[in-house]
Amino acid sequence: MSQAEATTTNYIPFVQSDANSDAATLRARMDEYGYLFFRHLVPAETVLGVRRSVLTIIQEAGWLDPDRDLMEGIARAGIEPKTEGQREYLDVYRQVLRLPDFHNFPCHESLMAIAVKLLDGEVLVHPRRIGRITFPGSIKYTTPAHQDFFYIRGSVETYSCWTPLGACPMTLGGLAVWPGSHHQGFIEHTATHPGAVGGKGVPVDESQATWHSDNFEIGDALFFRSYTIHKALPNLTPDQLRISTDNRYQLDKDAIDPSALRPHFDNSGN
Repeated sequence: MSQAEATTTNYIPFVQSDANSDAATLRARMDEYGYLFFRHLVPAETVLGVRRSVLTIIQEAGWLDPDRDLMEGIARAGIEPKTEGQREYLDVYRQVLRLPDFHNFPCHESLMAIAVKLLDGEVLVHPRRIGRITFPGSIKYTTPAHQDFFYIRGSVETYSCWTPLGACPMTLGGLAVWPGSHHQGFIEHTATHPGAVGGKGVPVDESQATWHSDNFEIGDALFFRSYTIHKALPNLTPDQLRISTDNRYQLDKDAIDPSALRPHFDNSGN
């Protein structure tokens, strides 16, 4: 992603959903848009508790400005951006994955309630928890437009949930979705993005695409289908880290790829 693309794309605000809506209403909206966006779904104290745990590990790694409040997540001046695939990043990230509150986060009752309404059955939360630590000044690493099914395989009826661990204005690097794009079915990921997280994506004609995004507040959550085309926004702030988590939900009786049962970036390399 170029600086020009990052700053010139027009984004339409998310269509907001009500967590108290009945299952039929939420499923109908998911079928129409391919996503559900909820304001303040997870209690702020839960989100901020996980944020503090994650930032404490990041602070111990020397990535944060020691003169700023921990919860601001301000990067140390002069530090080079770290990203997935780098040994230094993975050493810190694996400590994050071992945090009990990080691991338990996707099982919070507020998130599970939405998953149950969408799936109408016994829900399995993928054991492969995923977190993202996105540095400022790392536009080239920004995850390109893609469908999660390309990476997760298993059941098409798998729902992803993206939740920032703290407030996440668009300039910090939120998420954007192409509403209704799941109706295109699975698309071969032939676009290559060297250096970007994931590295591959779907070819997108930006003149035809419509993107929904928004400023995320503490506790906001975005659910979307496995075929929904989505992308990360770049972290355009001068000094703040973006901390977020991705989790997947499916019926426990449906097919699941074996890699989803293992830790993210385990020794198998997945």
